[in-house]
Amino acid sequence: MPETDLFAMRVPPPSFLIRPAALSAMLALVLLSAALSEGRARRIGDHLQIALPAAGLVCAATRGQARVYAGRYLLLEAGIKFPKALLGDLPVNLRPNGGGHGFPSGHTAAAAFGASALVAGCLRDSPGAQAVAVMSAGFVGASRIDAGRHTIWQTLAGAVLGWLVATVKLIAFDRAVVAIWARAGARLTALRGRAPVPGRP
Repeated sequence: MPETDLFAMRVPPPSFLIRPAALSAMLALVLLSAALSEGRARRIGDHLQIALPAAGLVCAATRGQARVYAGRYLLLEAGIKFPKALLGDLPVNLRPNGGGHGFPSGHTAAAAFGASALVAGCLRDSPGAQAVAVMSAGFVGASRIDAGRHTIWQTLAGAVLGWLVATVKLIAFDRAVVAIWARAGARLTALRGRAPVPGRP
């Protein structure tokens, strides 16, 4: 059902927001702008790991699912950061360039999450646009390996994590997220109702 409380995203409903061709064009523009500004795979990957989840959020908002999407993105962030902290200096967590906290690849996880959400949502009926989204996410992973920031296993782990968080049925979690947002909205409404209005006794 559409979101109606104070925390609902107010997104205008122009049809271009959910047209597969428009989403594909947006990703193509991101690729082009990154290539013109830097000309490096890493820079393009940095752009796409933001653009894909952002496009997924727009898609979710147009379908009245922004709160669930946001909740799952927070779950994804926890799934990225917890293993990095838990694994410490274990070899699997070390980056090829010598740094730590490499497992899993956060860039790849975010890109895979956004692409998976798009494929299952607004791009469901457009195989061509789905291919663009999936290839864009794959490019992000490849760019991290090329830049020496992650091993192939760290990158694959990020891709699987992003896909799972976006697609696995988490009914109880999704309901809890919606309930939390609804309660927060109700409390904010109550606080606003109690706030003194200037000029009133």
